Amino acid sequence: MTNENAEDKATQSGMPSGAETGSEMGRAAPAAREEAPDMQGLGAISGSSTATEADRYNTLGITQAGQGMALQAIASFSKAIELDPENAGYYYNRGIAHANDGALPLALEDFTRALELRGEDADILNNRGNIYAMMGNPDAALADLTRCIELNPNQPEPYNNRAAVYAQKEDYMAAMLDFGKAVSIKPQYAEALFNLARVNARVGNCDLASSHLRDAIYLQPAYKQVARAVGDFDACRGQPGFTVSL
Repeated sequence: MTNENAEDKATQSGMPSGAETGSEMGRAAPAAREEAPDMQGLGAISGSSTATEADRYNTLGITQAGQGMALQAIASFSKAIELDPENAGYYYNRGIAHANDGALPLALEDFTRALELRGEDADILNNRGNIYAMMGNPDAALADLTRCIELNPNQPEPYNNRAAVYAQKEDYMAAMLDFGKAVSIKPQYAEALFNLARVNARVGNCDLASSHLRDAIYLQPAYKQVARAVGDFDACRGQPGFTVSL
């Protein structure tokens, strides 16, 4: 997961963000919030000295996280929480930092606390759903991601993320539907196109796998390297409908 404000996610080791070289499909990463979500019911920054100091620690944490300093970011977000413990946004951001540090149970705890303070929030549900999936609890992941989609049906990332869970459960038809929905909302969504290519290859739809893979590589050439690393396309190589050279 990345802790940044830009919509486009950074790449790691030359591979597109979220891409997996193993059996799991890639998931979209969340972005940190400069402050608590602008939604009714959150503990708003009041302008008092304590609240202002808490916001400064939150902003510092975002900067540190963007520089790859996960432990320092966690410390800053923790200080913000100490000063303003009812601000859901601070728990949200610390949860992302914990996830980036590999501390998935702590990330789950922070996202859950953020939801307790905020109530239902699509971004937090999306991120908690990803954590559940990474911790091997696909049913809880599907529950969170489905509710996220109900709250925000026009956002492509939750469809991609839910599809990744369906693929994990080997429900490839449901996965294809969700990956396809993500692409219909955001036609240049390279990660979803690559994932759609993978599930089509798994079920033997080599012509569709080839088409979606070509589109993904066109948008993000690093996916060609990822496609070589995963085993999904092996059965399609040499088939008449599969025209991508790997």
